[in-house]
Amino acid sequence: MKNNNDLINAVSISDTTEKLYFTCSCLAIVILAIDLVIPLGIAVGVAYVGVVLVSLKSPENRFTLIIATACTVFVLLGYWGSPLSDALKYQVVANRALSIFAIWVTAILALKQRNQDHQLHQQHLQILQSLRDAEIQNEKLKVLKSTMLTVQHITGNFLNNLQYFQLEIERNQTLSPDSSSKLNELIEDTANRLNQLGNIKEIREKKMAGNMTGIDYENPQ
Repeated sequence: MKNNNDLINAVSISDTTEKLYFTCSCLAIVILAIDLVIPLGIAVGVAYVGVVLVSLKSPENRFTLIIATACTVFVLLGYWGSPLSDALKYQVVANRALSIFAIWVTAILALKQRNQDHQLHQQHLQILQSLRDAEIQNEKLKVLKSTMLTVQHITGNFLNNLQYFQLEIERNQTLSPDSSSKLNELIEDTANRLNQLGNIKEIREKKMAGNMTGIDYENPQ
């Protein structure tokens, strides 16, 4: 299932990239065509910034860098192929340089911002994961405490009942058959309770003496 999802995601990203390639290529070609019919001196090349912005829809930074490089080449092609004008040469060169500068500033700043956003997103995911891990750890600790309290409750009752038999032994130096039978029942009951606690399939809490929380092992569902 995971492999199928990865394959679907890969196909989706590939389709998106192909559509962006087509869209960016068409936009860049249209701008170049306009640039080639407009005389030098007009900063048509700044329009390529829009192509760079469209390329940011791709999840790959490399795609935006490729588009920025292609737009830079188109700006130079426009310089060599556009009709001459009365504009001074340094103005023409300055317009082209500003266009290239705008293209790369946009690309670099946009990619930097996206990388920062990605890092913030990853940090947010890490914080959420840490919170989930802490919640799971706290839940495990809570279950452990409840289990230990329940074991303490079972063994405490057992030890308290043993005192009765201890008094009888101290008084009579032995146990009567009836007391021996009750002792065996007590040991068996304690063992059964501990066995029930160890075999529960669902953790359900119950209130115990002293407003403590234990494990409800006597009523499994």
